Amino acid sequence: MVDFDFILHFIRIDLILGFGWYTVLFFTLKLFKYKKDLLTEFDKDACKTFVFLGILFAIVWLLAVTVDFVVIMTEEEKTQFLNRLTGEYSFGIWLQPLFWLILTQLVRFNIIRKFLFFRILIVVPFIITFERFVIIVTSLHRDYLPSSWTIYNYIGFTWWEFLLSIPLKAIEFSLIVFVYKYANQSILKFKTVNHN
Repeated sequence: MVDFDFILHFIRIDLILGFGWYTVLFFTLKLFKYKKDLLTEFDKDACKTFVFLGILFAIVWLLAVTVDFVVIMTEEEKTQFLNRLTGEYSFGIWLQPLFWLILTQLVRFNIIRKFLFFRILIVVPFIITFERFVIIVTSLHRDYLPSSWTIYNYIGFTWWEFLLSIPLKAIEFSLIVFVYKYANQSILKFKTVNHN
């Protein structure tokens, strides 16, 4: 059975956040006018890849929900799920994936693609999901009496892991862009050979 959670996590955390780190690197290199034409051409492919990743995320999410509904859920769970999909709070299920799909498609506009601020602003909602926001807010709600100062508060990673993940995500995204660019060129060559 396919692990859809892993695929969705990989697209959202590794590739889409990789686009954010790539964006910072791109604008830094562009600032120093380092091979500007090559960078601009690569950035167009990176933005196309980012748009494609948004569509791919939406397709995988819909596929995961469908497979989960058809294959895994019992009849009682199916009834409860359908009630959640059509009930009073149905927006809670659909809002975040649709929001992410729309955000990734905004990169199609030149005004968004041209400025670092807008591109980083698009990537931030992929870091802080609604669930994480609720967890953070409820964690901050804890009273700050001396009795709660010793609560163990491990965040799940070390700072070295975080700092090493930044260039790795940018490199990983860049490799995906190279694969996309090569596949696109190969398809174009194949089409031109078949037409002649």
